[in-house]
Amino acid sequence: MAKIEKPFVGEFRVLLEAFVEHKRALGYKYETDQQELQRFSIFTLNYRVEDKVLSKQLVMDWTSKRKNESAKRWAHRCSDLRQFALYLQNLGYDAFIPPGCHKVNRGEYIPYIFTHNEIARFLQVVDSIKPHPLSNKHASYPLLFRLLYCCGLRISEALRLKISDVDFDKGVLFIRESKFGKDRLIPISAPLANMFGRYHALFNRNNAPEDYYFRNKNGTPLTHDRIYKVYRALLWKTGISHGGKGKGPRLHDLRHVFCVHSLAKQVKAGIDLYVALPTLSTYVGHSSITATQRYVRLTAEAYPELLEKVSRTCAYVFPEVTKDETD
Repeated sequence: MAKIEKPFVGEFRVLLEAFVEHKRALGYKYETDQQELQRFSIFTLNYRVEDKVLSKQLVMDWTSKRKNESAKRWAHRCSDLRQFALYLQNLGYDAFIPPGCHKVNRGEYIPYIFTHNEIARFLQVVDSIKPHPLSNKHASYPLLFRLLYCCGLRISEALRLKISDVDFDKGVLFIRESKFGKDRLIPISAPLANMFGRYHALFNRNNAPEDYYFRNKNGTPLTHDRIYKVYRALLWKTGISHGGKGKGPRLHDLRHVFCVHSLAKQVKAGIDLYVALPTLSTYVGHSSITATQRYVRLTAEAYPELLEKVSRTCAYVFPEVTKDETD
């Protein structure tokens, strides 16, 4: 039996209904948020609200921390009203924007976003690996690290690729049973497809389709630990300092960099992020668009010149997150 939602009341009733409908049209369930905003609409009845003006007094009273309220609950209340206020401003209404209530946890990891110059230097170092008679690392690492950066794959996805998962004719990779048990197709660029073809001709042509694509010369698959050690050594040669285990730049940060660079490119090209973000979410295999939304803020932080444009178009569309869901 479907749950009956309580209606909004007060001066903002119609706008709150439109706001929730807008959120759900973007793919969000927006259930607990709707309930919180419904309680906010009742709260507004204690104030004299005219012409749909969201006053500072009303906002600050609603977002003030309540006795025995958890920091998480408080942050969510602030975030819900903040997004609604931004929505109102975008429509031309006078609305006070509440300050953010969420504070980053000390233990929360902040991804290292490489600049384009750093990526170019890193790949140059990778390409300079010298051939060795007992290893194919001079060919496997340039392809593998480009796969992580150019396609945003998780390292586990790249290492589990099998020869049959690479469609050389169409330039498509088949990612099987990734995180959340999802399969997906990954189209790759022509230069990357050519690298796959050359690598296949040198090392995989005589192997079975069910064999792993990236293997050592003795036939054993490459491991995460080995790739991480190589990555650390390559960063050092590139001149990029590492903070130690767990402090980054992590190997997984190449996936974050792919997402941020992709969004930045689309923002600069004038592409609507309402379209870009769901597409990116599907491409990288996130469970939902919510898991991808943090990249909007990471993009704005990495490219300050885009901050105003990103904030103006996306601030009220994507919920604020209180933890890293961008795995």
